[in-house]
Amino acid sequence: MKIKSIFIALAAAAAFAFASCGTKEADKAAEPSAISVDSVFAGGDKLLGDTVEVKGYCSHLCAHGGTKAFLVGADSALVLRCQATAEMGGAFAPDTKGRELTVRGIVRETRIGEEEVVAMEARQAASDSAAQAHQACDTEKKAQGQEGIDTFADRMADYRAKIAARQEAEGKAYLSFYYIEALGYTVDGAENAESDK
Repeated sequence: MKIKSIFIALAAAAAFAFASCGTKEADKAAEPSAISVDSVFAGGDKLLGDTVEVKGYCSHLCAHGGTKAFLVGADSALVLRCQATAEMGGAFAPDTKGRELTVRGIVRETRIGEEEVVAMEARQAASDSAAQAHQACDTEKKAQGQEGIDTFADRMADYRAKIAARQEAEGKAYLSFYYIEALGYTVDGAENAESDK
């Protein structure tokens, strides 16, 4: 009887240890892993509204207070805008440029159709001087596939041409530009202080 009790106790301990290992492995599998910038572009429509972690090289930081960080992936032609939020401190730290970031945030979409193009043209016409006119930075233009297009009129013409092409190919009369509404980030594996808030 004593041997039977010892055997039952050993079997219970082994089952408990096995269950604990299984739980740890399940927890590891449940942890989100960072996706690439390229993956956001490839499946942005399926990721809309999801909270993800995106890993990429920070090629540019917005000069107006660091509110936007731009990540590039394996395909350096793809540039993903990460928009800082109050939840993460309102801005990316100045030393993030030129480093690898993992940004945790919500996948969002900006749509540009004819109505938005007309609104941009109206704002441009209403500006008092060239200094007040809308001038997108080169990185923002690259993120929208307009690298090398310098004039406002040419940018609007490019939008219209791309809208027409998408309308014909997909039946959608707008362009989709995906971005990350950043909730926090890590720089080279070290979490920023603001994201702990």
